[in-house]
Amino acid sequence: MTHNLPHAADRLPLWTTAWRRSGRLVLLLDFDGTLAPIVERPELARPLPAAVQALGRLQQRNDLDIAVVSGRGLADARALAGLEGIAYAGNHGMEIDGPGVHQIHTEAAAARPQLERVADALRRRLGLIEGAIVEDKGLTLSIHFRLVAEGAHPEVRAAVTDAVATASGLHVTEGKMVLEIRPQVDWHKGRAVEFLLRHLSPPTGAPVLYFGDDTTDEDAFRALSSWSAGEGVIVGEERLESTAACSFVRSPDEVADVLATLADV
Repeated sequence: MTHNLPHAADRLPLWTTAWRRSGRLVLLLDFDGTLAPIVERPELARPLPAAVQALGRLQQRNDLDIAVVSGRGLADARALAGLEGIAYAGNHGMEIDGPGVHQIHTEAAAARPQLERVADALRRRLGLIEGAIVEDKGLTLSIHFRLVAEGAHPEVRAAVTDAVATASGLHVTEGKMVLEIRPQVDWHKGRAVEFLLRHLSPPTGAPVLYFGDDTTDEDAFRALSSWSAGEGVIVGEERLESTAACSFVRSPDEVADVLATLADV
């Protein structure tokens, strides 16, 4: 595969120089596939110890901000990441909580009764398909099919399509072996990043780095294109020719390596 993206390690000198000059760094990180390796069952995901250690060291500084931006529910993301004193954006940013900030998207919250009905219908139908998992995240639903036999994938997709068709104000997006059912609102990880940056108000020229691996992170990468020193870092090599990110790392292990290098600055 040919691509023009530099490795994040090659960007580190530019980031650290901008950090020193501006006196601020903002780190925004997805959880699954970024801080934690992808696993077969979502409840088994754990952040890499090296990443947690590096973030713990970075937290001791007073010249940076850290936020986890995840498709998981906020409470779930916070419990799994295990870092206190930072901001969390759960459900693709529909719920945000951290020092000095708390927001729940009101239109998304109003769709909860529709989501409950869809979740009940999917549990009944997908309960017949081995490996299918219906995860209720409060403001969104995730239908995981990583453990489903490939021949049954169309049946999972059909079940989701049929269930959403019976509801109003919901739509489906797709990630890595997961179908997301969300309220039909103009909100995603990119909007969450914009909201967080308005709240954090970093100085002009401060590097804002977003690490993410999934298609849902592309909204965040695009949002950073309007920030003077914003850069998306894609995790993995599957979409290097089409991503809006500015650099890449190959794996969550390399995310941890970059964080450790930043912690040494």
